[in-house]
Amino acid sequence: MHQPLLPQGDAAALLPGVSYSVPGLFLYADLVYQCLDQVKAKFDYEIPVKYIYGSPQVRWNCGRPVLVDHGYTPADMEAQLQGALDRGITPLLTFSIPVMEERDLEDPRGNALLALADRLGAGVIVSHPLLGDHIRKNYPNIELHASVIMTAFQENRDPAYYAGLARDYSRYVIHPDDNYDLALLKKIPRDRAEIILNERCVYQCRQRGDHYLANTKDQAAILDGSGQFTGFLDRCPFVPDFKQRTTKGRNISLTAGEAAELAGLGFDLFKLQGRLDIPYVFFFDFLRYTLENEVAFPAFYPAFCFSIREYEREKAKRRKAKP
Repeated sequence: MHQPLLPQGDAAALLPGVSYSVPGLFLYADLVYQCLDQVKAKFDYEIPVKYIYGSPQVRWNCGRPVLVDHGYTPADMEAQLQGALDRGITPLLTFSIPVMEERDLEDPRGNALLALADRLGAGVIVSHPLLGDHIRKNYPNIELHASVIMTAFQENRDPAYYAGLARDYSRYVIHPDDNYDLALLKKIPRDRAEIILNERCVYQCRQRGDHYLANTKDQAAILDGSGQFTGFLDRCPFVPDFKQRTTKGRNISLTAGEAAELAGLGFDLFKLQGRLDIPYVFFFDFLRYTLENEVAFPAFYPAFCFSIREYEREKAKRRKAKP
């Protein structure tokens, strides 16, 4: 009788030859590393995570407000960055605030993190030119990435616009709506481009820019301990995801086939979002976009859920033990 076996090596990969940028830094990086180790042990396949991104509570953070900060000390922050580097993964600080003034560049916590990133050889994701210029001038060892937030405020995203991003940054993120414009994608620089896989908003969302601006205001309210939250998500009809339970239209998360088509065009860096997701949701996306879908993914994800559960239990124990 034929004994079915799990795929091994590149046969276990959904998109052989591509790399990934994933969340988890200052959030659940250890669980990401557990996942990588377990996939390697089961399939003899190393998921090629090139970048891991995130941020502690700092005024320059955006994209997702940091609602919970674990009181990271300078030593803890260095350990987070160094832990990624030790695995050959470049850590990226998400300093993607879209609105700022010159005086904001003096933020001591942000500059302390920049000094650390510069010393270790980490990277930073930015969306405001002031911060980008500040980093280029004062922290030359930092790898600078252009945030997807930049594209939310750009009306004409033509090939020249993307060529400018490719010229000025080590990496840039394509606006999620443009993932479906194959004619445009064939004309833009691909060697520095990054494709978001699991964007769960709707196509041509009219509130995208307002969403990012609301996140900036909410982050400031958290840090200042005063002021009111915007309540933007309370009014948004699509985010969080549970609001899509009764909709008939799909969101713009790419299918496995769509992702493979973009990989076939020569795009080789794919990004996953998920800094506000519960780990079960993020790792569902992470694994379905990295592992072969017919056998490898369904064989691995349910088993890894037990690791997620144990991780969450241990985290809860540590929180209770804190004075």
